[in-house]
Formats: sequence, C-alpha cells, structure tokens
Amino acid sequence: MTQNIHITRWGSAGPRVVLVHGGTQGTSAAGHANFRAQEALAAQGWQIIVPDRPGHGASPAPGRPDDAEADGPWVADLLEDGAHLVGHSFGGLVALAATARRPEAVRSLVLIEPALLKMAAGKPAVRKVLLRMAAAFILPWSNATRARKVMDLLGIPDEFALTKADLSSLGASLKQCRLPSKALMTGWLESVRKAGIPLLVISSGSNAAFMETDELAAEVGGGTHAICPAPNHFPQWNEEMFNAMVGDFWTAAEARIPPRAA
Repeated sequence: MTQNIHITRWGSAGPRVVLVHGGTQGTSAAGHANFRAQEALAAQGWQIIVPDRPGHGASPAPGRPDDAEADGPWVADLLEDGAHLVGHSFGGLVALAATARRPEAVRSLVLIEPALLKMAAGKPAVRKVLLRMAAAFILPWSNATRARKVMDLLGIPDEFALTKADLSSLGASLKQCRLPSKALMTGWLESVRKAGIPLLVISSGSNAAFMETDELAAEVGGGTHAICPAPNHFPQWNEEMFNAMVGDFWTAAEARIPPRAA
C-alpha cells in the first residue's frame, strides 16, 4: 500500500522511527520540511522514515480529500515489525489510525499538537478557536481568506502558504478535509492506553487551545503531556530540546521491549 508514497530516509540502522507530517493538500507541506530538524536524530542511532502523505510533497494526489482513516493503513505498513510512531497536527490523527490498526507494531507514540480539538470542544480556549474556525467556513470569504484565518488560529507559519494561489488551494482543501468523529478520536486514544503503548503528547506552549487539547489527549491515552517551547505550531523545530525529549522517550520505550529469542 506504500508504493505511491514518497519517503525520505535518514539513517540506515537502529530502531525504526516513522514521522507523519500534518497539513492539508494544497500547501507546500511535506515530510522533510515539517521534520527537517529531526534529521540529526539519525546520527544518534535512529533510523528515520519520513513519508509525504498522499497529495503532499512528492507523493501523487490520491483523488480524495485528506482522510486520517484512509491514510492509516499505509502508515501501519511502514511500521514493519515494529517502530516508534510520531504524528504532527493532522498527522497525529493518521498516527492514531495506524496505531488502532496495528497496536502491536507501535513501540511508542508521540503526538505533536494533534488535530484533536473536536475531542476537547468543552474546554474554554478550544471552544473559542472552534467557534472562530466555524465562522471561517460559514462566512462568504474567499478560499485564500479562509486559509489565512485558519493558519492564524492554529499558529501555522507563512512558509506553508506563501502565495495567494497557495492560500486558495489550502482554503479549498480545508473545506473538504475529513476529520474523525469525537467518539472515534476518543476511542483511538483509549485503545492506546489499553494496549499499554508509551504515549507522549507535546505542545509548543504558544496556543492555549492546543494546551487544553494535549492535556486531555495525554490523560485519555494514559500518557504524558510535555511542553517544548516554540512560537508556533511546530515545537519540533526547537531542535535541541525536542530531539532530546523524544530521544530519551524512545530509549526508555526500547528498554521495555523484551529481547528476542536467539
């Protein structure tokens, strides 16, 4: 199922790590751009696998909107016989869908400001953001204006939509993006807890809505919530701190894995 997926690889040995980027079709978002600061982890003994999701980067368009449930199977295939899985933003939903499909293959799960706002809709800051996002889709704005509003609300840097054409394309894809139900989001996280998968949820600390969402996600999933300070939606760009944080987390998760029989 991964034959049409473009993959960037950093490192050829060590425990396998799969990094799933966020964004919706129509932006310049791709795996290597979202996770460029994590290439350094290859020199620390990790085998880093960075796919471009369908319709992003060098992967061809899938002929459908962005859909976490549809992306889950091919990400699950990338886990092979076991890997540490990381998902950022919408990629966090994809990572959860893959984990639900093959929990036994997930050595640990890291979610970076995952797109779980719907699940935390009762939280004050989340409610405010969701109401503003709803207005962006209801009011008769252009696709470009809609995209700009959403980017500002979520803290997405301008580099992912530099031109008006980029913004228009992003605004159109945002309208079509398929998000799982609140019940499914909650169920995915509960299954992580039941499976005993080590879970780390990372926030930038710059967005109150993501802070509330990430705290709830860690609680439901039986994991830990941590802050890696960043001025936007990309705490993974705080290279030194983020890489140390996830490296320590993966090392601890590796220590829990029973040795294979000779």
